[in-house]
Amino acid sequence: MLASPVFGRMLELDMRESQEGRIELPGKSKEEFKQVLPWLNDLEPKVAVTVETLPVLLRWAREYEIERLTATCERFLSGVEVSVPELKLALDFGLKERTEQCLSAISSNIGRHIGELQQICFHGEVMRHLWPSVFAAAGLSDPSKTLQAGVSAEIWPLIRAAVEHKSALSESYVGQDVHFDGHSGCKIGRVLDDLSVEIHIPGVGLCTAQPGEWSLKKSRR
Repeated sequence: MLASPVFGRMLELDMRESQEGRIELPGKSKEEFKQVLPWLNDLEPKVAVTVETLPVLLRWAREYEIERLTATCERFLSGVEVSVPELKLALDFGLKERTEQCLSAISSNIGRHIGELQQICFHGEVMRHLWPSVFAAAGLSDPSKTLQAGVSAEIWPLIRAAVEHKSALSESYVGQDVHFDGHSGCKIGRVLDDLSVEIHIPGVGLCTAQPGEWSLKKSRR
């Protein structure tokens, strides 16, 4: 029981558990306790964390302050694909390294996660990290000051629509023939975060153009 300060206090203090030499755990199942038992002594457990046992182990590790079990669960999660539900799990159990890993991955690909972010958009500290990426994905410049607050879930569909519209607009422009600066045969290579575009000019190379500086080439009928 050395790995759990909570169990240790039960056995050491002048409590019924210390007097009787046993601990009762109301509401806990025997099967769950068997999963946690290898982590309660001072030896290195010979069992591995799995997807199936993870929820139980995290709950017990938090409730009974089993720090090395928490650390082992966090190491296991570092190899699991990042998603918004995974970020929420890390937040719920205070897994700092896993939270940072998830925030970094989600920030680098906001468009992929924009729908699921509605689950945690109210979380001010999380959104403080994500707002710059959300603004960029919507084609907006960074806010003049760092936003500290989240938003209500009811507002999130508007933000999602802005990001998805910009993404769809970008995809529709790429590869289009355009007129630019008197050149012909130009094509859009990609749309940048501020809605400027990279245009390939034959014999010249790539050039960046702002909205209004180029126009789509009209197809002949």
